[in-house]
Amino acid sequence: MVPSSAPSGALDRGIMATLDDQLIAMLYGAVDCDQRWVDLMNMLRQRFGVESVAAQYLVATHNDLMPLWCSRDSVSQSRAALHDSWANSLANPRFRRPIGPARDMEIDSDHRSVDYSPQDRRALFDGLARCGLGPAFWISQQIDPERHFTLIFHRAPGDARDMEASEHTLLQAMAPHFGQVVRLWERLAAAEAHTRLVEQAGEGMMTALVACDGGLRTHWLNAHARHLLDNGDVLGLHRGRLACALRADQERLAALVEGRSDRPVVALGGGDLPIVHLRVQAPSAVAGRFALHRDTVLLAITRPDRALRYDPQDIAQLFGLTTTEAALAASLAAGASVCDFAEARGVAEGTARLHLKRVLAKTGAGRQSELVRRICLSVAGRPA
Repeated sequence: MVPSSAPSGALDRGIMATLDDQLIAMLYGAVDCDQRWVDLMNMLRQRFGVESVAAQYLVATHNDLMPLWCSRDSVSQSRAALHDSWANSLANPRFRRPIGPARDMEIDSDHRSVDYSPQDRRALFDGLARCGLGPAFWISQQIDPERHFTLIFHRAPGDARDMEASEHTLLQAMAPHFGQVVRLWERLAAAEAHTRLVEQAGEGMMTALVACDGGLRTHWLNAHARHLLDNGDVLGLHRGRLACALRADQERLAALVEGRSDRPVVALGGGDLPIVHLRVQAPSAVAGRFALHRDTVLLAITRPDRALRYDPQDIAQLFGLTTTEAALAASLAAGASVCDFAEARGVAEGTARLHLKRVLAKTGAGRQSELVRRICLSVAGRPA
């Protein structure tokens, strides 16, 4: 739909009847697509004959409501700088917290709202006029006491009409669908944010992680896995699938992923090839949910011969050590001996062992092997 630059006029009851199904479909279609929100705003602008339509996700901060997300009709988007110069600023009394108790679903207008004083209302109408807008009416769904999702309709400048009965009736008819759309949108947004958080956490892990299905087709890899598989002489990728250099390894890998192995771990390679260790983890089933391919599993992959780098500054912060003590601990965790550390630092071995005694005392480790175990299980390590 290509909107005209001018609103279409008063609400047409004939259009109402023919657009109901289309409007409902457009509402639900906007849940997972930002462009469809724009299409919905365009339809609503034409349908209601208003100057501007916007969807806003509002979050309460102190005494204000802050818009964290917004979508507008195409014409309003082209005038966003003008509209935002006042209408979407904290000078607008509409962004103050409501005075009365919040309602789950609200249909209201600038003319009717009990949250404005007479001075607020004058300032509101003057400010809106300066940024090319008239008074507004809206439908708003409360997500929780701190968050709201609002569709707001602004008249054209000079059009001082309040929300008309036909407009209120249509918003009431939309309300159940609008509420469901907001709940779906918020749930999807939360799931996507959670997914991004988990993926970012996966990118920072020392272990290579791969999600694949029973056909060994990969669905997700973290950065360490991409590096390992791109440079893998034991295990790599071929046309998007995990592929082993040796046929026997390929059969063992398939058995592991398909659940035919005696144990959830397997070692690949050996001989002239490096060793690669894998552990399989099948995700817990969630009743009634089928978002993942039914045989998707998570593989943790390591190369035991690959060195890890332990940052002395991280170790100092985590274990309360001095710079020298942390450097010794990092060296031991990376596989060096006390003698190696002393030689590299140009100090006597006895001096290095005095440092080690202080490290053991500060970390609570009874012996050197326990110290190394504690450091290796900390978050100080990174692939070298």
